[in-house]
Amino acid sequence: MTNDPSRPSSPTPDWVRRGKGIGPVVRWRFTAEACLTGLSLAAETGEVLATDEIGSIYRIDRSGEYSAVTRLRDPIQHVAFSDDGQFVAALAAETQVHRFNRQLQTVWRLDLPERCLQVAIDPYGQYIAVSLADGGNLVFDAQKRRVAGFATIRPLKHLKFLTGRAALLAAAEHGLVCCHSLSGESQWEEKLWSNVGQLAATGDGELVYIAGFNHGIQAFDGSGAPQGSYIVEGTVNRVATSYEPNRLIASTVERHLYWLDADGELLWATVAPEDVAHVACDPFGEWGLCGLIGGEVICLDWTRHS
Repeated sequence: MTNDPSRPSSPTPDWVRRGKGIGPVVRWRFTAEACLTGLSLAAETGEVLATDEIGSIYRIDRSGEYSAVTRLRDPIQHVAFSDDGQFVAALAAETQVHRFNRQLQTVWRLDLPERCLQVAIDPYGQYIAVSLADGGNLVFDAQKRRVAGFATIRPLKHLKFLTGRAALLAAAEHGLVCCHSLSGESQWEEKLWSNVGQLAATGDGELVYIAGFNHGIQAFDGSGAPQGSYIVEGTVNRVATSYEPNRLIASTVERHLYWLDADGELLWATVAPEDVAHVACDPFGEWGLCGLIGGEVICLDWTRHS
């Protein structure tokens, strides 16, 4: 039976309690109506967006209460929240790009001729970037106008606008991590020898992290130069970081969940009861989000140790 999404609960589940190290307090728990397909954090407001496979988008406030919901006819592939919490970009039905306002009302929709892989929105909701399966990439402004287009040698599976400067960070599923200006000009690119499960970066983009599966968490500096790897037990497929390089949260294919400091030192670890679909980290590195594939999102807070 699916939990009522308007009534989140906060008891600490056993799998969190059994973790090793400096354990978190569970601030809140929220359960979507179907399997989780997306999770995005508004860094300035602390609000969260969650999406599920039946087309639902939930806006969750800092206490874990859902404050808005909308539903599309098609499953949602990806979702992105502006840092100020005012605008949302979502990818649905493989070729539809949606822009929503804070109340999750549709502002506009684009139907593109090519299959879309990923969508991103800049910190203040002024630009939306879309990557395409043919290696093309498009940037649209708030009025739905195309303002840039560029191609990459591999289709980009991961997109992220930086907060501290106007740039778009991106990675292919294998073989490429790169950074482009909003006009599409290449700022740097670096070859990868691993697959990429998730892309993360500090606010200014001076540290970039890749969930590199068997290669661990790979780090790069602001110009794309490799800075080494953090090796943890398991096959790392998800990673997120704070605005300053204070904390990392990561998960593995084997369902391990890790909380690490900026040097890669393990602070806390546990094993989730099901696959971890998404992770996110707050700007100060005080709390993190873990989204389980079955639909539960849990907020883990280290400001008060358990």
